Amino acid sequence: MAISTIVVVVIWFALFIPESEKLQSNFQIYLEQEGEDQIANKVGGNLSQPFDLRESLIQKVINTTGNYVTISSIVSGINQDEAKEVFHSERFYQVNAYSQTYKDMPEKQFTFKPGVQKQSYDFFHPLVFADAPLVYQKTDVINGLDVYVFQAQTHNVDISDSFPQYGNVRILSNTNSTFWVEPITGDLVKFEKSWEDYQVKDNKTIAINEKGWKKTTAYSSFILSQAAKSKIDEFNYNRKIMPALLASLTIGINLIFILRNNLKQSNEVLIKNEKMTAIGNLSARISHDLRNTLTVIKSEVSLISFQDVKDEKMNERLRHLTQAIDRMDHQIGGILDFVRERPLKIERFSSNELISNTLENISVPDGIQIVTPVQDVSITGDFVQLEIVLSNIIINSIQAIGESGKITISVEDKPDTSVIGVTDTGLGVPEKYMTKIFEPLFTTKQRGTGLGLASCRAIIKNHKGEIWVKNDPTTFTIQLPKIKEL
Repeated sequence: MAISTIVVVVIWFALFIPESEKLQSNFQIYLEQEGEDQIANKVGGNLSQPFDLRESLIQKVINTTGNYVTISSIVSGINQDEAKEVFHSERFYQVNAYSQTYKDMPEKQFTFKPGVQKQSYDFFHPLVFADAPLVYQKTDVINGLDVYVFQAQTHNVDISDSFPQYGNVRILSNTNSTFWVEPITGDLVKFEKSWEDYQVKDNKTIAINEKGWKKTTAYSSFILSQAAKSKIDEFNYNRKIMPALLASLTIGINLIFILRNNLKQSNEVLIKNEKMTAIGNLSARISHDLRNTLTVIKSEVSLISFQDVKDEKMNERLRHLTQAIDRMDHQIGGILDFVRERPLKIERFSSNELISNTLENISVPDGIQIVTPVQDVSITGDFVQLEIVLSNIIINSIQAIGESGKITISVEDKPDTSVIGVTDTGLGVPEKYMTKIFEPLFTTKQRGTGLGLASCRAIIKNHKGEIWVKNDPTTFTIQLPKIKEL
């Protein structure tokens, strides 16, 4: 659940947020400015009387190629007293839509990205007309918005292309620009600039060409502020509300799947338990009846065996019959051990006593050697039920070995547990069956009930212990907790 939630949120921030915050194909800015200006009407001429200046900036995307957009930036200055254009500049910039840096100057910013910090930025701003860093100054409030104030200064910047009427005379400009930037969106909401331009010929200043100042009109600043407020709402929705909704939705969907899966598993367990209960009850009754009948048969066979039967074939048949009866009795005993609920009779006894009693009741083939431990440890538990467990495991090892091999029984005394291990030289448990061998009714033997190891696990679980198996070599391990006070 945690991983899927993190993945969804990461995808949102990695894919959608950059797309939503890049320079879109409909990007456009219109900025009106007002101020005062003086300008020389000829080379070497004096400055005119101050006149009211009205200036406009229009920026818009005119082309998109891959990750880059081409932006047209037009600045036009009008002498309002004479209704005549006194300044005109039209430039084109290729800008990376995502990083908002120039294609030919990737280290320079064209505009601010969202999340402006109180630091200096390396800019080539269209309103400055030059390579000049924007230096952080202070915070301010414009139309109810908290903004950061940046300043940029330029010296002797050649702007001759804006005054083609002066021919071979160069125009150099000194400027001081101030920007008010809303930090969440990176939007410009107010701008001020002052300048002083010089006519230069043969590397000598021959006259002041222009001198003035301008600032964003109150109306234009208000419009820009309202647009920034709308973008703040969108920004907060995309970066805060939407990720929270996506995380909640992902968690909710995961919870539905988890609950659905748990419900399915619970129903399967319930159905399985109901079936096992019914099978257990039926098996207990049938096994009890069969054992009674088997006892009668076994008694009759024993009586016949005591008679002096000279027919060797008959004696052989009696031996086979006795072995078949023992196998059936063992299988019936396994069923009864599994379905029978018996309270634990906890006592303390020695491991050697448990092992010797277990081996006395097991028929071990001549070709199989059983090695018992020299060490004797104290074990706490139900002697009879643990004998059933050890007997089942040893019989399984005998069947896994076949005609010849070795079974090694080990014991270990730990501070809080007693450990019994049974290792055999058989072929081992196939890896695909390792997680199934303790399940009820699972068996790979043609004559098995599939209840022996399941019964072992149930008994060890009742003891608050653990039982497991591993290969190379095949080893069944029983771990029983110690009870300090009986």
